[in-house]
Parts: sequence; C-alpha cells; structure tokens
Amino acid sequence: MMSSDERRETDDLILEPFTAYKTEYESKFRQNCEEYFDGLVGRSGIDPEENRRTVASYRAQNRLIEQISGLLSRYRGLKGLHIFLIVLGAVLLAAGIFLLVRGENLTGAVLLAVGVLFVVLFPVLLAKVILPRLRQNEEKRQKMQAKADEILRKAWEQMAPLNALFEGNVTKKLIHKTVPLLFLDDNFNVRRYDYLNGKYGYGRDDDPETSTVGILTGEIVGNPFVVDRTLVHTLGTYTYTGSIEIFWTTTHTDSEGHLVTEHHSQTLTASVTKPKPYYSERTRLIYGNEAAPDLHFSRRPAHVEDLSEKERERKIKKGTKAIRKKQAETVGGAGAFTEMGNEEFDVLFGALDRDNEVQFRLLFTPLAQKNLLALLTDEEGYGDDFEMTKAGCLNYIRSEHSAKWDMEEDRSRYFSFSLDDSRAKFLDFNGQYFRSLYFDLAPLLSIPLYQQHKPHEYIYRESYPRYFTRQETEYAVNSLGAAAFAHPSAATQSILKTNFLSRDGKSDRVRVTANAYRAVDRVDLVPVFGGDGQMHEVPVNWVEYLPVSNTKVVKMKEIGLSDRDFFAAAESGEYRSAIAKHGGEKYGYRHGILCCIVPEEDTAFDADFTLR
Repeated sequence: MMSSDERRETDDLILEPFTAYKTEYESKFRQNCEEYFDGLVGRSGIDPEENRRTVASYRAQNRLIEQISGLLSRYRGLKGLHIFLIVLGAVLLAAGIFLLVRGENLTGAVLLAVGVLFVVLFPVLLAKVILPRLRQNEEKRQKMQAKADEILRKAWEQMAPLNALFEGNVTKKLIHKTVPLLFLDDNFNVRRYDYLNGKYGYGRDDDPETSTVGILTGEIVGNPFVVDRTLVHTLGTYTYTGSIEIFWTTTHTDSEGHLVTEHHSQTLTASVTKPKPYYSERTRLIYGNEAAPDLHFSRRPAHVEDLSEKERERKIKKGTKAIRKKQAETVGGAGAFTEMGNEEFDVLFGALDRDNEVQFRLLFTPLAQKNLLALLTDEEGYGDDFEMTKAGCLNYIRSEHSAKWDMEEDRSRYFSFSLDDSRAKFLDFNGQYFRSLYFDLAPLLSIPLYQQHKPHEYIYRESYPRYFTRQETEYAVNSLGAAAFAHPSAATQSILKTNFLSRDGKSDRVRVTANAYRAVDRVDLVPVFGGDGQMHEVPVNWVEYLPVSNTKVVKMKEIGLSDRDFFAAAESGEYRSAIAKHGGEKYGYRHGILCCIVPEEDTAFDADFTLR
C-alpha cells in the first residue's frame, strides 16, 4: 500500500495539464491573487471607498481641465488667425498705396480700404477680446490644475500605506500555493547550479556572446528547471547604398539637317556590404529529468491551431505518407524509425528525428499524446507555438509567447494613486506571469513519467568557492543597466560578462566586462560606369564598428530581506549610511541580493551589510 505522503504526491500530479489549467488553476490562481491583494488592503488600513471618491474627483477635475484646454486651443487658433489677418491687412494696405501711386485707382482704393479695415479691426479684436479671454482661461486652467494636483497628492497619500506593503517576490509564492507541484527559487543559488551542472550537464559552456538578463529557477517533484533570458550578440552584415546624379549633353543632326542638343541625366547607385553587430533576446526553459536518458529528438512549432478541420486532416494525411516512407527506408537499420500508431500525434508533434524508439514510447504514452494534442490544437491559448528539444537528460522549451513574457517581479509596478488601478495591475501582471510560465512547462507536465520520476540522490559539495552563479551575477549587473558599465565610446549595446574574483566574508567580488563597439563613419568610393560612357566614383557612407570594452568591479551579498524591507532600510533605516558609502555609483537589489559598483578594493562592504 502507498503511504500517505506517496498518496498525496500522486494526488498532486497534473495528469492533464491543459484541462487542469482551464478548469482549476486559472481561476484558483486569480482567487489566490485577489485574496492576497485584499489581505494587503486590510493590513494597510486604507478606506477603499474614500480612495474611489478621491480618484473620481481627480478624474472629474481632469475632464474639466481637458475641456478648458480645448477652449484654450481654439483661442490660440483665433489668436494666430488674427495675427495673420493683421499681417495680411498690412500687405493689402501697402499694395493699395503702391497701385494708387501707379494710377490704378479702383483696385488700389479697394485694397487700401480692406487693408485699413484689417489693420484697425483685428488688432482691436485681438487686444480687447481674444487676448483677455486667453489670459482668463489660462488662469482658470492653472487654478484647476492646482486643484487636480492637490487631489492627486491626497490620493497618493491615501494609497501610501498599501504601496508600502507590496513585495516583489509574491508571484512565486502565489504560484506554489496554486500548484504545489511547482516550487520556485528566490534566486539561482550555487547549490541549484551544482545540481543542474553536475547531474545533467547544464551550463558547462559559457558563451562570451551572451549575457543573462533574466533568470528563474525551480523544480517539479525534485526535477530542476531554469528559465533564462539572454542578450545575444551576433556579427552579421549590412548593405549601405549611395548615389550621385550625373549630367551630360549629346548632339545630333535631325532629319532636316539641324544640329540638335539633348540634355541627359542619370542616377548612379552603388552599395557596399560591411560587418555590423546585431543584438537579440532569447528566452528558453531548460528542464532536467533522468527519464529516457538516451533519447534525443526535436520538434518545431507549426501553429496547427490555426488550421481548419479539413486543413488539419490534409496535413495529417500528407504527413502520414511521409512517415510511412521514412519507416520503410529505415527498416532493419540500427536506428530504425517506427510510427507511433497515432497518426495525428506523430504528424502534429513531429519529433521525427528521434533516435530511441523504446524510450520515446516510454515517455509518450497515450495519455501524454492526448495531453500534447490538446496543447497543440488549442485555439484559445498559445497553441502550437513552442519548440521542444530533448538532449539526453536535458529538455529545452522555447516558445513565441515566452519571448514577450515580462519576467521582472518589480513591486513598483503595482504602485498607484488608485486602489482599483493598482488591483488591476496586480491581477493582470501575475495572471500573465503564471500563464506564460505554466504553458512553457505544460509540454513537460503533459508527460506523466516526468512527474512520476524522482531524481536519484545527489551528493552536494560541503562548500563552494563562490556564493553566486555566473547567471545570477550577470542578471544582477544587467539589472543595474548596461550603461553603468559601458565604455564611454560605445555606440552599441553592451554584452556584460562577469568574472568571479574572490569571496569576502559572505560577499562575492566580481569583475564586470562590458563588450561593445564604437562607431566610425567611413566613405568608400565605388566606381560605376555611367550612361555618358565615363566611369564615376559613387561615395557610399558606411559605419565601421570597432570593439571596445570597459571593466568595473561589483560586490554582491544576499541580505535576506524582501525588496520592500531592504529599500526601507536603504532609504532611511540601518543601511542608509552603508548605501551612501558603497552604492554611491550604482546599486540594485534583486532576488534578495544586493549588488553595488565599488572601487577595486572595498574591504568594508561585507561588514557594513549584516545578514538577516
């Protein structure tokens, strides 16, 4: 018989993740978010109805300001029109006098009369009507704006107790509360890295052309995963173009014997292709699991959710023929391919490069096939927008929706003068965060064996030479902003790479190198043959990108406070003097870790920031 713990773990398994999200987790997560937010409101002691009245008053005042601003725009338009008519009157007056002098009496008299009318009437209207009303309405608008600013200040004061309670790591807690199977780390610590690296081979290659700008780690029933977002540098090419206009003449004799000269022109265009750096972001989920350790395969998105039923049937029919042909061609071979018996799954999932049929079937049971087909054909969610690659014990998921996923848990995003707006921001951000993460994990959760398989025990080291992983240090310095590290001449984005220098008590000392390019304007003269029979040099302006780098030192320490409590301590509490001393150039606090740009030698940093 199963123990109570084993039975509870079995009950926690997500056997049908797509159905579970639609019928349970989506609404449960929103309920947890609402309860958490409402709990903060209760703790803050603010009066929701009073704030709503204040906000309504502020917005009503803004509507009045918009109305008077519209009136001011009309008066400014009339002011401009009157000035134009005055100038026109002066021109007509001068023209009338000129024509009278020339003896054109009738026309001159008319223009003179109209000119006199304009230069007399419109200045009076401008001075007596337009400008006074413009001043009056501007004064009224300023008074209204002052009143609106006062109402807004009051609304911010009302919301201050709630804004002070927000924390940046609450999303992870709410996800775990909703789906206990998912556990998310506070940060990517060295023990998690040691486990992923030593057991599964994650992160053994540190690409110098990438820098971590977002990181999230966790586990599913002990099986670890990482979501990393990296800034990727590639060196490509760019084609620059230039042109000149040439002119020439030709002469010939026409049919009547006359000499005819013709003028010609032509635009000569030239181009040059030169190296140019490009930057993009890549978001991927890496999941470690020892099940089917010898299996390799890949699949790419085809957006089958966009196909009609008939289009899908045609795709399956055509794909099945290709699969059977592939099977026939590999019969008897060492890596013989065998169709699954579920044509729809084989075609739509499309992992046709698999190299171990036994282990593939071990993973993709009928239930797993059903789950994945539900994901792929879903028209309401993300559908078939993900890549999936399995390379031994590591699984990689890349999706189109995760590229747009806002990964930053920043408490300030919830700040508002309006309780209702703050609540909407809170529910929207957390709902989108959970949805994006869940559906990146969904292809893995769709495989029951992955959830049922517990990893073998791993022997951790007794101590580690550093406190923070390379990924976490890159994330920390990127959060400070690449501009804080960039070379003064850098004209492109900077790839920030970190190099661990030493441990100082409970802190890490890290060197940051910012690699970028400076831009130098160049001109190439490209010879082009023109229609005049001559060779011309066409100038093409281009930019040469020359590498530059800059280095600075940071120190990092895990303080053990929420971001709310840390910034309170940094602004007016016990860390105020330490921040002024060590964080004067730049500092940040993410994932519970303080990161400061410091002088090359800063021996007092660790002692000045005590752990909680």
